[in-house]
Amino acid sequence: MDAVDLEFSREFGVSPVVVWDALIDPELVIGWLGEARIEAEVGGRYDLVWLHSQSFPPTTGTITLLEEPRALTVESDNRGTLRYGLVATEFGALLHVGISVVIERAFIPRIRADWQSNLDQLEEMLRGHPVDWANWDRDRAPVWQRYLRSS
Repeated sequence: MDAVDLEFSREFGVSPVVVWDALIDPELVIGWLGEARIEAEVGGRYDLVWLHSQSFPPTTGTITLLEEPRALTVESDNRGTLRYGLVATEFGALLHVGISVVIERAFIPRIRADWQSNLDQLEEMLRGHPVDWANWDRDRAPVWQRYLRSS
């Protein structure tokens, strides 16, 4: 097992406040990431149930940093440390996602594919098209597979 740090960035054509809400509002988080129980405060819960795969166990997390609307860090029991950083840009918001996890190197391509797909889903949700979880395999799995093959 190795300590791995992965970074992802995506620019969205909406204000940072809108992206921030999509990170901490359970009603929005379900539209791109999974079912969520979130207590938006340092020490609060950030629990996720992954809806696209029954093989992923739920994730229990604790918010360790919350600087609205710029930074959120979650320490999780099975997904490592998730760091979200938001920066205003000329055209909207730039979201940086950092993941620090101890994992076998063979799983790195899967994590990359998961987060590239998650950011696609966030972009779609911000455009008014949340994930249809019942049809994730039909609608989203082919893109996830392409990300996996390119990692």
